[in-house]
Amino acid sequence: MISVTINGDDMKRAITVTFPAPLPATITCPICEGNKCHVCKMSGKIDVKVDAKIPIQRGHIIKYIADNLKEVSAELTKTYGLTPEVNTVGVHDTGEGNYEIVQFSSIGGACWVVFRLDEIENPMYFFSRQKLDRWKKGGYE
Repeated sequence: MISVTINGDDMKRAITVTFPAPLPATITCPICEGNKCHVCKMSGKIDVKVDAKIPIQRGHIIKYIADNLKEVSAELTKTYGLTPEVNTVGVHDTGEGNYEIVQFSSIGGACWVVFRLDEIENPMYFFSRQKLDRWKKGGYE
């Protein structure tokens, strides 16, 4: 299982990902590929005694998930038995513009992201059906 630690403020989140590995482990030296060098003390092997931890910027993780949504979804299903669903549930005309409503659903609930189609505008996020319905009726700013 991958463990995640979040450090820093919301604008500069760094996430440290710890990759699962059986430890301690002896691996082939990645420098000489087992041909003996000073790094591995002429043994061709290196003893690993700590988890592999890599700091990754939050934006890179989000982009990776967006670019690989089907694979990530399949891995979630395999590991946890759930598949997040992403569906366009409709297009809404407010009189001022057309908006696509996208629903993200999983075992933990649902949220909706509304994207303007006819102009460039920041998306709106709704975490309850009531707030989305209120926006659709013109009562949400």
